[in-house]
Amino acid sequence: MIVIYFIAHSEWILQRSRADMARSLKSDFKIVSICPVSEYEANLKDAYYESINWSIDRTKLLDIKGILKLRKIIKNFNSGDIVHIFTIKSLYLFIFSSLFFKKDFKVIVSITGLGYLFADTILAKILRNITRPLIRVRINSSIDYLIFQNRDNFQKFVDYSNYKNNSQIISGSGLNTTEFNTKNTFNENIKVIFVGRLMREKGIYEYLDIANRFRDKENLTFFIAGKPDFGNKSSISEREFHELQNNKNISYLGEIDVQKELANYDLLLQPSYHEGFSRILIESIYAGVYCLANNIYGMKEIIEKSNFGILINNNDVKEFEIEINNFMKNKNNISFDSARNIIKTNYSLEAISQQFKELYYELTE
Repeated sequence: MIVIYFIAHSEWILQRSRADMARSLKSDFKIVSICPVSEYEANLKDAYYESINWSIDRTKLLDIKGILKLRKIIKNFNSGDIVHIFTIKSLYLFIFSSLFFKKDFKVIVSITGLGYLFADTILAKILRNITRPLIRVRINSSIDYLIFQNRDNFQKFVDYSNYKNNSQIISGSGLNTTEFNTKNTFNENIKVIFVGRLMREKGIYEYLDIANRFRDKENLTFFIAGKPDFGNKSSISEREFHELQNNKNISYLGEIDVQKELANYDLLLQPSYHEGFSRILIESIYAGVYCLANNIYGMKEIIEKSNFGILINNNDVKEFEIEINNFMKNKNNISFDSARNIIKTNYSLEAISQQFKELYYELTE
């Protein structure tokens, strides 16, 4: 049986959005996870054929020890194996770890979002310019197949890296619709929620601003579900996290069981600045949670196709405020079934798994 190694620099990535995929492919492949293992160890063991601990210091831009540990792991791969890397940071770490190393296995990379490296900050621009020569030299010899989640990310990364090998767009990692609680009516007292890592790039500061604008509004309550990512430069600080937990305008939930609990809420706000393909949007729409999202690639196609939300231009906080008020007035006229069927048809685990299965078999022919 073909062995496929899923590699990510964060345990959360392989547990949160790829575990269902691994389970769905168990009858065809041996899926092995390679990532830092800590709080989600039990979940990884349940989803994957095997789980290999790759310890890495995520607070460092370039953890040399982590790179050497990954090099030691990949030296044990066999001809015919497939390596599937997730996120652009994991791609960089793999390229460094495979320097002066002749591989005889196939490598796929899923660019799940361009992330901090392609942000508009001065530091991000400096990092892009520093790393670009290495990427351009190594990308075509190191990577056999690139998967993108939207056309905009594809074009930006190909222009940046000069990638010339095979590529494909696959929208997301597949939603296991059988596990979701759903609803067909909104609560009388509307519950607004932000779900995601508490990071600048995810729009956490805009969300707090919006919540503050409605602090005296009756029948409207704001919630935050997620955790900081202190290993990421875009994360809120420990001081800001403490202030958020004590913010009287919102209720901080920590992490929630999205499949079981998301349907308890009515309105998802996603003022994110970068998305490969927003999983929380398709989860929310399927559960019956109406969505207001920044008008960017990775979110606009979902809202436009499902017609179960509003796109906000330029992440305008005032426009978010206006659309929340509009939702409060018109919520009883919103239809659930059509949007849910669109998500199931286009983005279900079955539909996406089939695309990955065909790709894996194609690479082993």
